Amino acid sequence: MCSSDLAALAVLELVPERGEPLNAANPDGGVYQLPFGSGCGLITYLLLADQDRVDVLLVTWLDFDEHPD
Repeated sequence: MCSSDLAALAVLELVPERGEPLNAANPDGGVYQLPFGSGCGLITYLLLADQDRVDVLLVTWLDFDEHPD
């Protein structure tokens, strides 16, 4: 893990409400996304505020480096 990964996990631990709702039409739906790593990563998570719980559903990293075939 790099430092931006750890920072994103710290945000989820301390203030999980900082993420953007996955569905703007249902902002209280409980599923959020938090970009990290200068926009090269995205954490999708479920916030269960009444249980003081965050479940990470998906972590996506983008790699824009060209790779030879």
